[in-house]
Amino acid sequence: MRHVWRNALTGLLVLAALAGVFSAGFYFGTTRGASADATGEFGTLWNVRSTLERTFIGEIPSVQRQAWGAARGLVSAYGDPYTVFVEPAAREVERDDLRGHFGGIGATLGRDAAGGLVLTVIRDRPAARAGVRDNDILLQVDEAPITADMPVEEVVALVRGPEGTPVTLMLRRPGLEAPFEVTVTRERIEMPSVEWRVLDAAGGIGYAKVQLFGERTAGELRDGLEELDAAGVTRLVLDLRGNGGGLVNAAVEIASQFMKDGNVLREQKRGGQERHYPVVATRSPAQEWDMVVLVDGGTASASEIVAGALRDQGRAVLIGEKTFGKGSVQEVHEYSDGTSLHVTVARWFTPARQQIDGSGLLPDVQIGISEDDRRIGRDPQLEQGMAWLEAHR
Repeated sequence: MRHVWRNALTGLLVLAALAGVFSAGFYFGTTRGASADATGEFGTLWNVRSTLERTFIGEIPSVQRQAWGAARGLVSAYGDPYTVFVEPAAREVERDDLRGHFGGIGATLGRDAAGGLVLTVIRDRPAARAGVRDNDILLQVDEAPITADMPVEEVVALVRGPEGTPVTLMLRRPGLEAPFEVTVTRERIEMPSVEWRVLDAAGGIGYAKVQLFGERTAGELRDGLEELDAAGVTRLVLDLRGNGGGLVNAAVEIASQFMKDGNVLREQKRGGQERHYPVVATRSPAQEWDMVVLVDGGTASASEIVAGALRDQGRAVLIGEKTFGKGSVQEVHEYSDGTSLHVTVARWFTPARQQIDGSGLLPDVQIGISEDDRRIGRDPQLEQGMAWLEAHR
């Protein structure tokens, strides 16, 4: 995924034109009555809006909300699941995730069976220190009430904010009759995207799991590999299971820590134009290690790039389950109102030209995880990875 500023001005002009036509359509519909129809390519849209404004019995959304809804509908007509219109709150949360840190309270949000937003606090973080507990239900953030139909991303954006600033939460706690308020001072919350450990010290086997490909991921992995190297690791299990992707540049930097040369991926644009992404010159102890890569159905996009590159270049075998098959490139166009448009502009292929999009990558060693395995905490894919390294030492 790339932040692209070219064509942003065009997008702003289009939104401005849409806003102008919305105003014209509204004026036309309300002054000439129900029998008058707007004409032209977008006539149906203006007629629908005019009728809703005159007849809808519920609360009429703001003009901004209507414009965003129209933009979502326009984008969905293109029929591509990865070309999407993103409203400000969701875009803000996405940027935070890729950046790897934000001003927050140190808690996660999830919905219960009744649709309530339930908090889970992180130990020794601001929310926990202020007295928030697991399973507290969030009712209001500052002056903004939380409704059942609010997207979680919108609520998360309300809770987050500049470091050092206060946010007041109204909570309902099971066992207490009345709601109560807690004021929490936001702090910098780090979101590590890489975890690592020694699996078998005697056998020199280490483990690194990459959660996503964000701005800080390559640096975190570099630190982890150096620490594993100092601990005597010479072989590695790289876990990309559940990694939904992220920034393509981060994926190239990650792959380059395991490859000395060659290409990481091929990108094919509209009209057949092709671009190669070569390995970035870097020194890493892992470039000499034997390794396996764990993948599953949640391994998607940039993580499929890394997995495919390592296999094509003979650096690793893939173990686990078939990957998701999301091999398309999205440019991100950001607009002045905080919205953004993610547009699919290219397809990704592995260095050996294997198509990822819609196909995924089939592992060299296929093995799943059963519900019984999950229940008892067993990980046969990781076990298989370790066994493969032992057998090929």
